[in-house]
Amino acid sequence: MCDSSEWNKIYHVKDWDIEQCPHCDFAKIDPLPTRQSRPEMYKKDKVIERNTKKKPAIVRFSRVMKRFWNKVLKRDKSRIFRQKIEKYIAPGKKVLDVGCGDGSFLETIKDRYECYGVEISDYLAELANNRGGMKVRAGDFQSMDFEGQKFDAITLISIIEHVDDPEGTLKKCYELLNDGGVLIQKTVNYNCLNRKIVKDKWTGLRPPDHIIYFDPKNLQQLLKKLGFKSMSASAWAFNDNMYCDAVK
Repeated sequence: MCDSSEWNKIYHVKDWDIEQCPHCDFAKIDPLPTRQSRPEMYKKDKVIERNTKKKPAIVRFSRVMKRFWNKVLKRDKSRIFRQKIEKYIAPGKKVLDVGCGDGSFLETIKDRYECYGVEISDYLAELANNRGGMKVRAGDFQSMDFEGQKFDAITLISIIEHVDDPEGTLKKCYELLNDGGVLIQKTVNYNCLNRKIVKDKWTGLRPPDHIIYFDPKNLQQLLKKLGFKSMSASAWAFNDNMYCDAVK
């Protein structure tokens, strides 16, 4: 993200090296999958296979603990994003959820906002549209033509860690926002305490599903570089994720 060509190998997981920039701490897998190869992962049979396949014990334990703490601390993902949107924009405004999956988040806000979605999986986009009350397009977000349409809020919920060109993706979000609009993100936090403790066993690595890794500092630096005026990031010590809001 800082344009440095220096990379330090930190871990080796499955068939991939995890490399980190010594200057800005941005991390990625090597080799990076090409964008052309990614859609294959989101075909109907692949999506169903991932959702039904039994996960490793450490992943199952991590998810159980996450659900427990989310319940105790009332940190339900949809609830957090709904509250953030309500904080920034008035009812009736346009919300775009990039990587909206089956539309489960848009379902929770469609009674208050004009809801749109983008989803790379044709199968999941169809499920989302079947819910009604939202307009979801299937395809690659960066190559999609929005024909001058603008939005008041854009959400990236556990999405940026999957893309090979995060700067291009965030730049497109900036261009699609109205002035004063907000970009709200959730992604894995490479600087979290869990990763430092368990190292290459950290469930947030997950190559080749997750391919890039930010921390609060370098994500905000990139957003500032792209022109966002104000940013805020929040993370909790034992949580693998972070939230970041940026206003255009």
